[in-house]
Amino acid sequence: MATLNEKESRDFVSQMIVMVRQNAGLLTDAGFDPTARIETLQGELLTADDAEGEQQKAQAAALDATKLANETLKLAYDDASAIVNLIEGLLGKDHSLVHKLRQLRKK
Repeated sequence: MATLNEKESRDFVSQMIVMVRQNAGLLTDAGFDPTARIETLQGELLTADDAEGEQQKAQAAALDATKLANETLKLAYDDASAIVNLIEGLLGKDHSLVHKLRQLRKK
């Protein structure tokens, strides 16, 4: 797997299963029964496929969680900014508290 990417590795395993299965008679005649190895490869590939599916689900969940986090943070930021504007309306834009609150937004 040193030089193959994930898709290429998966294809290699699939092709090996097919090729070994197609040549099982030849290999058996040569003294090697590939049946157990084929079954092992099929099981490993199925496990890898399942893991890939779980990985894709996790990536989708992470994207959804990031989107939700960004949306809720924007809502909180907008609400905090609205409070600054409210306080400015109550105390005036030259009040020291308003200046301090505006400085927080600039950091």
